[in-house]
Amino acid sequence: MRIELEDNYEDVLMKAATGLGLGKSKLAELAGLSTQQVTSLLKGNFDSLSSYKVAAVLGLHPEAVQALASGESTPELIELEDLHIFNTSFSIPGFGQMAVNSFLVKCPKSSAAVLFDTGTDPEQVITAIHSIGASLQAIFLTHTHRDHVASVSALRSAFSNATLYGPKCEPFAGAYGVRDGDCFEFGSLQIKACLTNGHSKGGTSYLMDGLTKKIACVGDALFACSQGGVSAAQYAKSLEINRSQLLSLPSDTVLCPGHGPLTTVAHERGCNPFYAGIK
Repeated sequence: MRIELEDNYEDVLMKAATGLGLGKSKLAELAGLSTQQVTSLLKGNFDSLSSYKVAAVLGLHPEAVQALASGESTPELIELEDLHIFNTSFSIPGFGQMAVNSFLVKCPKSSAAVLFDTGTDPEQVITAIHSIGASLQAIFLTHTHRDHVASVSALRSAFSNATLYGPKCEPFAGAYGVRDGDCFEFGSLQIKACLTNGHSKGGTSYLMDGLTKKIACVGDALFACSQGGVSAAQYAKSLEINRSQLLSLPSDTVLCPGHGPLTTVAHERGCNPFYAGIK
């Protein structure tokens, strides 16, 4: 399944500016530009020189911003056997439609399966589970924002034996609290919880071994060529958490984000404006 990038270059610039607490006027001052030039850039009127100056102020990789603006940094399509992706629509009043991902992983050696986040269309998940002859053992929530938990009730009704897990720091009705470092096994699937908060208080990624490649279901901690929105109070910490906990994983680790396409650690080290250049 080919999914479009969640963010464009304007989104990346705005997320970085928000994280640093910089308004347009201050950003323009620090970049040596007029407020009009910065406003134009943030409205999608790309200018290479303005972009370079603004990226430098924001601590972003200027060439990665340029590549994102020119459409050169979309990751290659990734498909793994036993990894099933659901990209469903979610309506936000005043903002229109957005898409959110959920991921079903089946054990290659048994019928055991686990779901990461629920998306907004439970019928897609139910149909897929039955079609592959899987037995849903657990639902793991990366965080409890509405778009990621919209189908919890419907899926728990359909699969009453499946255990619901969610971040300990974000209590959710009926969910067992997961702490950083907690480990789980379902057939040959091995899962480790990793606290990657910032976008939300208890944001948790789930690192999994047992498929042909290591995967990490990261929620909104990290997107292909971007990341989830983070407040100024949490911004610096979230950058460090992503560097140390996610981008330190093996380069071929497949990252499964809450929005946008699958990507890899290698791709994000090279193409994500927030992190490009990490060795």
